[in-house]
Amino acid sequence: MNFDDLSSEELDQHVMERLVFAEEELSPILKGHLFIEKVLETLISRNLVEPKAFFRSTRSYDLKVDLAFAMGLLNNKYYSAFKAINKVRNNYAHKHDYKVTLEELNAFKFDWVEVQNKAFAVACEKSIGEGASIATMFLCWKAIHLLDKQED
Repeated sequence: MNFDDLSSEELDQHVMERLVFAEEELSPILKGHLFIEKVLETLISRNLVEPKAFFRSTRSYDLKVDLAFAMGLLNNKYYSAFKAINKVRNNYAHKHDYKVTLEELNAFKFDWVEVQNKAFAVACEKSIGEGASIATMFLCWKAIHLLDKQED
């Protein structure tokens, strides 16, 4: 969408559609992204001698995922899924007409049991927003398990 080619009325309609009647899938993705980022910060902090020295400066989500992976705190499955939700979040942040796809949500999935796959399928039949909510929730649950493993 090129804003130069749109009238004020068309831009007003665009604002209403994108901001007032916001996509239902955006909220769970953003909240899940923030939750996973806090899990990553906790994991990294638990494994640094001076975590305050590292977190004194603002660190990107992407750097935190890479660092946790490099420290052996994430396996390839977690790494890929955490990168996938970051890609979706960044697409929403930088592409005004972006809509998440089922293929992108499938990248959040790993080691799901049958009931999770069924719940996701049912949710996706309702809407992409429902699918985003379920996929993000299950990914956050996986992130929680990382903290449990650290406590053992």
